[in-house]
Amino acid sequence: MIRPFLVLFVFSLLPLAASAHSLWIEELPEHSGLGVRFAQWGDDYETSPGHLDSFILVSGWTLDDKGQPQLFDVAKRKDHFFLGKVDHARPAFAQAQFTVRKLHDDKPARCPIFYCRWQPEGAGAGTPAMTMDIVPTGKPGEARVYFRGKPLGGVELLFFSPKVSEQKLQADAEGYVHAPDISTPGQYLLAVARYSEPLPGFLNGVAFEITSHSASLYWTVK
Repeated sequence: MIRPFLVLFVFSLLPLAASAHSLWIEELPEHSGLGVRFAQWGDDYETSPGHLDSFILVSGWTLDDKGQPQLFDVAKRKDHFFLGKVDHARPAFAQAQFTVRKLHDDKPARCPIFYCRWQPEGAGAGTPAMTMDIVPTGKPGEARVYFRGKPLGGVELLFFSPKVSEQKLQADAEGYVHAPDISTPGQYLLAVARYSEPLPGFLNGVAFEITSHSASLYWTVK
């Protein structure tokens, strides 16, 4: 079963530019399993103790032959959240709740939620499996952005690759986005950062006015 992580958030510990950092799933060194990483692409991974502790309620899962979720037993490690073993035939997913943020008195408090999809090579087209999901279409370098099960057109994404540290892309009116170049072997990431929804509520007793959604799709080209 999933073990949620409840941590104390101190605003002074997180002077990060949210647009520069992403959360994603990748295969760990020596094929030891899958892990959720938090970092600015190309920089050192965030660690615990440190910025990795700013995430709470981290969960992860894969899908069985019937498409039903099979939960990972998530464990926080030094520089990642460990999900479990790698199955190169199935995608993996993670969702991570961030504590409520209010950085300026004149700005509304935000409740950030992160959604991650790891896509193994050759897994083919996917279907939406998270509130916000960047779903592969089965065509090389093409994906479609979904929000609450419906295509999300016109949203801005960030593209990272072995050649590109950060490039802005925009989904078309039907939510499709195309990675500009996936010819180089290595790691690739498409990410939506801070898509705002006027959905207020409370988290751990703290009120917020905006729910903020961020999503990532990670894959490897060999």
